[in-house]
Amino acid sequence: MLLCQTVMIIFSPWYILIMDEVLVVNKPLGVTSFDVIRDLKRRFPGEKIGHAGTLDPLASGVLICLVGKDATKRQSEFMDCDKEYEFDVLFGFETDTYDILGLVKGRAFYVCEDIESKVGSFVKGLKGDLDQPVPAFSAVKVKGRELYRWYLDGKINEVEIPIKQVHIDSIDIKNVEKISKEDLRLKINSLLETVKSGFRQNMVFESWKKTLDESKQDSFLIVRIQAVVSKGTYVRAIAYKLGTDLKTGACTLTIKRTRVGKYTLDEKALPI
Repeated sequence: MLLCQTVMIIFSPWYILIMDEVLVVNKPLGVTSFDVIRDLKRRFPGEKIGHAGTLDPLASGVLICLVGKDATKRQSEFMDCDKEYEFDVLFGFETDTYDILGLVKGRAFYVCEDIESKVGSFVKGLKGDLDQPVPAFSAVKVKGRELYRWYLDGKINEVEIPIKQVHIDSIDIKNVEKISKEDLRLKINSLLETVKSGFRQNMVFESWKKTLDESKQDSFLIVRIQAVVSKGTYVRAIAYKLGTDLKTGACTLTIKRTRVGKYTLDEKALPI
C-alpha cells in the first residue's frame, strides 16, 4: 500500500483528503481535471494516477483521484457511484457546449416571471429514467475519436450522437434569482476569467459580448438546482433540455459536485 491510513494534507492550490490511496480533491473553478492529475504526478513521481469522473473547467467540487496500481484498478467502483450536484442554469441562451464556456448559438426573449412560474413543473418532470443525448462537446469517443473533435472539425453531422440511458434519483430547485443584464455580463466575464487554458477563450468572450450587446432584454433568470444522478449523466445536458422544453434556451453558469458515492465535501476537504 502506498498510504496506510487516513490523513489530511494540504497541496496548494488544492486541499486534498487522503484516504488510503483514494484522494478526495475539492477542485476549484477554472482548472481542468487533467491539471489536477498533472499536479499529483509531480507529487507522486512514478506512481500511476487516475481519476473517477471528469469535472469541466467551470465545475468545482468532489474529484476522486486514485494513486497507485491498486487504487487505479478500483476506478470503475467509483465511476459507478451516484453523484450529487448543485448547478446554476441561465435561461435565454443556447451555447455549443451547453455551458457559458461555449459560443452562443441562440438566444430568446422571455419574461422572467413567466419562466419562473413554469420551471418547477419541468424540473420535477425530469426525475426518473432519461434518454440523454451526449453533448457534442464531450470526450466520449465515436469511431475512435472524441466527439468534440468531430465538432471542431465541422464533421459532427457525419457521426451518430450516442444516447445514454441515465437516471435522475432526485432533482429540486434550491434558488431562483433575477439578474440584470449588466450584472450578468460581469458575472460571465468573471467566471470565464477563471479558466486559464481555454482553447477558444477570445472567441467565447467576444461571443458573449456581442450577444449581450444585441439583447433587448433587461433581466434574466438563474435557477439553482440540486440533483442526485446516475453515472454518465451530463448536468450540462439537463440545463440544455430545460431550455429546449421551455423554448428559451439554457446553459449552465457553474456546476458544483457535492458528493460521489459516500465521499462528500465535508469539513476535511476544505475549499480554497
